[in-house]
Amino acid sequence: MTQVRAQRWALSLSVAAAIALVWWSAWPNWQEGTSRQIRAAELASKVSGLGTAEAELTTATERLAVARRTRDEKCRQIPAIADVAGLMQSLSLPVDGQRVFDQTFAVVDRPQKGSAQFELLPLRMDLDADFNSIWTVLDRVENLPRLVRVSGLDINLGEDTDPDRARCALEASLSLDLVYAPINEKETGR
Repeated sequence: MTQVRAQRWALSLSVAAAIALVWWSAWPNWQEGTSRQIRAAELASKVSGLGTAEAELTTATERLAVARRTRDEKCRQIPAIADVAGLMQSLSLPVDGQRVFDQTFAVVDRPQKGSAQFELLPLRMDLDADFNSIWTVLDRVENLPRLVRVSGLDINLGEDTDPDRARCALEASLSLDLVYAPINEKETGR
């Protein structure tokens, strides 16, 4: 019986060792499988949510485009440079000797800080013309796509000895501030 008992103990120990070996080798894999199954479920839910995310993105993109169009319609642009030449070209009227007798543009002073981001370049436009031409210049300033502030307007009767010209000539001095946002070299990394 001792031998049978020893065989039973050996068999029991062999079975217990086999169970322990299977347990130690299978448990980590089973645990990793469980965590991967949870991760797969999370990814599946994210993938199923991509369709709604794409729809939301499309809707948000359309709303952004509408907002940009509204901004462009209702707001003036603020360029990075003053572009005095472009402004002069936009506001100039042809000097024809009938309606417009003379016009000059002059930068009055150095740029001034309007705020932390903006600078103002003072510009003066002197115009010897009839009232309709002066009004046309003011209308052009108002319809510019960029932000230009009219800081002063002085209109006087012209002092001309020519009776044809004196009858309709006015002397206008229009003070403008060109608003622009210069690019800061620290921000651009130059």
